[in-house]
Amino acid sequence: MLLFKVQDAFRVEGKGLLLSGKGKTNLKGVDFQSGIKLVLPNKSELETSVVGINWSNGDLIVSDADKLEVPNGTEVWLQESKA
Repeated sequence: MLLFKVQDAFRVEGKGLLLSGKGKTNLKGVDFQSGIKLVLPNKSELETSVVGINWSNGDLIVSDADKLEVPNGTEVWLQESKA
């Protein structure tokens, strides 16, 4: 499920990469350590996981990603559970 497109990304020291976006959908189903797939504008993909959620505005903090790897316009997708 497409969650949003990245409008800006900020490194939060000691936490991870905060992804702020536009066109955010309901974050129902998103939880700590949910799998996230980032689809970059060039169509390459990066898989990571949620390490924090700002419920007031829907921003996500993800691990294993660098600001330079996640340009504006990157799509943030919730990965299907492998249960």
